[in-house]
Amino acid sequence: MSTDHTILSIENGEQRLGLLPALGGSVAHWEVKRDNGWQAIWRPFEPTTDGRRVVGNFPLVPFSNRITGGGITVDGVFYPMERNRTDNAFPLHGNGWMQAWNVVEHNTNVIELAVESHQHHGYPWDYTARQRYSLDGNVMTMRLEVTHQGERRMPYGLAFHPFQLRGANPEGPKLQFKADGYWIANEQCIPQSHSTALPADRNFNVMRRLGNGHVDNNFTGWDGRMAMERDDIDLRIDWQTTEPGDIHLSVLFRPENSPFFCFEPISHITDAVNRPGMPDLRLLEKGQSMALEVRQTLSRLK
Repeated sequence: MSTDHTILSIENGEQRLGLLPALGGSVAHWEVKRDNGWQAIWRPFEPTTDGRRVVGNFPLVPFSNRITGGGITVDGVFYPMERNRTDNAFPLHGNGWMQAWNVVEHNTNVIELAVESHQHHGYPWDYTARQRYSLDGNVMTMRLEVTHQGERRMPYGLAFHPFQLRGANPEGPKLQFKADGYWIANEQCIPQSHSTALPADRNFNVMRRLGNGHVDNNFTGWDGRMAMERDDIDLRIDWQTTEPGDIHLSVLFRPENSPFFCFEPISHITDAVNRPGMPDLRLLEKGQSMALEVRQTLSRLK
């Protein structure tokens, strides 16, 4: 893990955000301005010495979540892949977060980072990727784009992994997102079967408290929108995924006894590369790209 913890910041009168280019292009903080000072929206960065990465958000590229089977097979060629975290049995969340990103642009309202990756950690992808965070009044936009640079086509997927703070209410913030079903997972978080019968503790089609207890599932039927309300800091966030236009998958990770939860926009389900037809993954030829962009609008509840 990099020991370079340099933070690049952008700020306006309503919000501020910081990035850690050397630490996988991760977010160090995202905060909203209130009368009593800056209030954290995402989990703030904390340096660690045990290998854990405590950040506010990080990019998932060139795939999201776990890959089983010891690797992937593309066009009849098997590519072995080792795990990339000691606390997980599978390759997890791609390799973009494992690399230092370069600064392309940094001004008052915009930070853009880039990375050029050539089979990092032995993974069979050659790509360039860019992240762009921008502030415009009460709106924060985050964008992740990847371009395939290898000679053989490869499957790609993207996601963000924000760690939203639960806030002061023991039942957490209020949350709403559309879903018509979810993937039931095994103990290793690998989807096993799809159900259209959403249990009460996984149904957020109507705004309600986040609640407690462990949840970690892929959800289907999403429309790219999410709303969250935290009354402890008088904050509502309205989330709109502007690219890709056909996104329909999300992840809700609600760890037990944790100060955060994760609502994640994902372009494909966990281990899609090992499912027939690689559902929702993009098979990119050299020079082809895909992108994920989310626009988040901040407002007050009162």
